[in-house]
This record gives sequence, C-alpha cells and structure tokens, in this order.
Amino acid sequence: MKHSPAILAMVLTAAIGPCVAQGSGTAGATRELVVGMGRYEVELNPYKSIYAHEMQIFTALYEGLFSYDPQSLDPVRAQAESFEKSADGKTWTFRLRPDAKWSDGTSVTAEDFVESWLYLLKPETKAEYAVFFDIVKGAKAYRTGKNRSPGSVGIRAEDKQTLVVELVTPAAYFTRLLCHSAFVPVHRSLRGVRSWKPSSVIGNGPYTLSSMDESSMVMTKNAAYWDASSVAVPAIRVLFIEENEKATSLFNDGDIDWLTDTADVDSLLDPDSIQFAPMFATGYYFWNASKRPWNDARVRRALALLVPWEKIRTEDSYYAPTSVLVLPFAGYESPKGISERDEEEALRLLEKAGYPEGKGLPTMRFVTYESDTHDANLAVMEEAWKRVGLSVERVSAPDGTAIRDIRQEGYTMSFTSWIGDFADPAAFLLMWTGDSGLNESGYRSREYDSLIARSMNEDGSARLATLAQAEAKLLADAPLLPLYHSISFNVIDTESITGWYNNPLDMHPFKALGFGSPKARPYVAVAEGVTP
Repeated sequence: MKHSPAILAMVLTAAIGPCVAQGSGTAGATRELVVGMGRYEVELNPYKSIYAHEMQIFTALYEGLFSYDPQSLDPVRAQAESFEKSADGKTWTFRLRPDAKWSDGTSVTAEDFVESWLYLLKPETKAEYAVFFDIVKGAKAYRTGKNRSPGSVGIRAEDKQTLVVELVTPAAYFTRLLCHSAFVPVHRSLRGVRSWKPSSVIGNGPYTLSSMDESSMVMTKNAAYWDASSVAVPAIRVLFIEENEKATSLFNDGDIDWLTDTADVDSLLDPDSIQFAPMFATGYYFWNASKRPWNDARVRRALALLVPWEKIRTEDSYYAPTSVLVLPFAGYESPKGISERDEEEALRLLEKAGYPEGKGLPTMRFVTYESDTHDANLAVMEEAWKRVGLSVERVSAPDGTAIRDIRQEGYTMSFTSWIGDFADPAAFLLMWTGDSGLNESGYRSREYDSLIARSMNEDGSARLATLAQAEAKLLADAPLLPLYHSISFNVIDTESITGWYNNPLDMHPFKALGFGSPKARPYVAVAEGVTP
C-alpha cells in the first residue's frame, strides 16, 4: 500500500526527527474515538484503494476471511470460522461463520466471496491489487484477459458457508495475504458501481458508515456484526485536518485521541505520546519506464551510476537509508543495489544505448511533493547529470494535491513510498511485473516476470532465493532508485486508548481499540472526580 499523500511530504523530514504523529484524547463524554488525519479524499471501494489511511479505515467497514492481530500482525480468523488445506497445500477450504452478516442484516455467503473476487479480477475493474491473486489457479490469465471464463479461476462455493480456493503452488503465507483489504467481499449492490456514495456503502465489518463529508466521517458500531459483543468503542469520528498546528491543538485539548499523519511536534504538550517504530516500507524515486528513452534499462542504470549516492542516502536525511527495495530480514539474502558512482560504466552504457556522452537525451520532468529533502536530492542529481548534459524540469505537487493527476500531464521521474501489505518480499516484488496494476513505472522485463512466475511454484528457501534474484534484476535495471526504509510516527496515549500497538505495517484494527484510563495532560488542570 502507499503512504497517504500527507505522509509522503512528512516522512522525509521524519527520518531526521519526529514529524508524523497520532494523538491521544478523551472522547469520554460522547464515547467516540476521535482520529485526526490529513485532509484528502477517501476512496471507499477497497478494490480501488491503494493508500494506507484508507486501509486503516477499511478495518472498521469491511472484513475478510482473516484479519490482523493488532500486536503481532499474525492472521486471525475473521469471517472464516475454520479452514483446512489439502495434503499438497494447494487446496484451501474455508468455512464461513454462520452468523456472518452484512450491515443490512443479510447473510455473507461463500458465493459473495466468489462473485466479489471474480469482479475484482475482471480486467475492466482495473483493481490495483488484482496481482495479489496470482497465487490462485487461473487468476492471472483471467485478470489479464487471456482467459475470459470465470470458471477457469480456482475459486468456488460448495455451499452457502463453504469456500474452496485452489492455489498454483503451496503458499505458507496465504492466510497473511488474506488479511489484506483486497480480499474482503463487497456487497452485491456495489459490484460494478464506479463511484461509491457514502450513503450506499454496505459492509461486513465491525462498524458502518453513518456520515461523511470533506471534513469528517463518522462510523458507528455495526449491530449485525458477528462479533459485536467484542467491539468496545461505540463510534469513531475521523477528522480530516489540513493544518498540523490545529490538529495538535485539538490533541493537546483532549478533543482528538489519535493523530495519524498530521502533527506539529514542537507544540505537542505530551511528547511521551509519540509512538515511533520501524516499518516494512520503502521510499524511492521511480522512472516513467514506458516512455523513450527512459524505457531503456541502459539509460536508467547509466544515470543512476552517475549519482554520488553517499550524498543522498545519509543518516542525516533518513533514519534508515537503503539501496534495496525489500527491507532485509532473516532468511532473505538481499541483493546489492546501486550504491556507488561509476562514471566509466555509465558512459559505456549511454553509448551502447545510442546517447554518447548523453547527447540526444531529452529534458527530464521530475515530479514530487514539495520538500526540502527532495530539493537537496535533486540538486545532487542535477550536478551529477551535468556530466552528460541532462537538464531537469522540477514540478512540485502542493500539499493536498493528487500527485497522480500531475503525473498524467507527463513525468520522467517521481517519488512514492510503499508499505508491504504482508511480511514477505512478494508484497514489494509482485507490483513490478509487466501486467501488474500497481506497476506505475511501466517497467517491463521478461526475465523479471519469469523469475516471479518461477517463485510461484517454489516454497521455502528456494522461493526466497528466486525472489532475491528477481529483486537483483529489478535493481540492476533501475526503474526505481531506493532511498530509505520507513519508520512510523503516531501520537496516541496508549493508556487512554487500549489495543493499539506499534507494528511494522502501522496497521491498527479499529475493532481491537478500547477506552482505558487516560493520564493527566501536561498543563491541564483536572477537577476532582472528572475524567481528563
């Protein structure tokens, strides 16, 4: 998933010191959990969403077969009451809860999952995360239009409560993948609807959407939810706030419980409420690899080899600078990314590509959010690229602007930050296949696609080794230039709001949250017998 637009501008500064936050407050009188977010639109269709702030909201409105444990992120049975898999690990049978219902009171059936997932996989749906279904038999051919028969996909309902899924290969991480919002069912009244109105949303999660406008949204406890008795917070109010100072003031006054991506740390009265943790996430620049000459890996790699990366990937700029895409972890041997300048090799590659000494290269259009860090990085790159006469046009997207809209006007290089949706290299690598809806760069490589396809038929260490080869190919072709692995910043009093834990995905299921005992705020006088 992508960082929310508000986070993108802040995370670069956050790497130096606290910046993005989430807050603590009281809501005792109204018994609402109040959340402060940056001001931007919310896509209510889980099959169209790619941003982290939307997926956080989806933990309230929708539920798949599994959901995340709030602390460990281990998969927890949700709409699935039980499951079993075949001896070869390829066929999974899920038994739905008999009391699983939509918010309109009707039953959630296995057929709802089948029809929802097939709708998501249709090429016409253009679902960003459809590539995550490639582990399912026949899913890739169906979503790419190579096979138009829905019966060819290994998803079927044996009866109202029994869902059977056939995989291409055994996948120990499958239940983790099923926690993702792309695998939730959507109500029959919404399948095929292009634009979802708040009043039309019917979900199957612990909350229902009561109201929504550009400044706020309210979600109330879903009485039809199968586990309603475990939902402690009766209502959630999300405030979309543009000014960091205003959001922080509301937190300081106890009017907001949790700030997710907007805060003014300098004016925060309780710095102990800042929650800080490493994330399974990476920020990077990426090329528009669908346009000449940037579609030539030799050109991209040459320009990357001209950059003195030690001046960009510094601990003064980033908490965890990196030259790789996937955060290193035990059992996965990370490949070597481009980290050193090599002018001789760069000039050789440019000449082979037909641009000797850079002659003939057009002006590149560099589109990013406004940021001092981006400005400093670009200054370093521009200076390096003078060696081959490459000129750069800088286009900055103001805060609150959809950078995708600006990219539509044309771009050569841009920036994004990606959060792995499950703890596996595939969460990053699947998005770069040639037919992935998440492949914004337009990168194409038969060798890369072949390695990803091969990994689908492997398991264990062999699979991880193949994925490492795929990442090595990706980094060598340089459609992306990694900068840093992210860290999360939240501001919340975890004594006041229980069930909230730091975790690598910065995902906090609303169902798990409750009201605790808030501590006294600095400089706030509390009358005896009154809860702060």
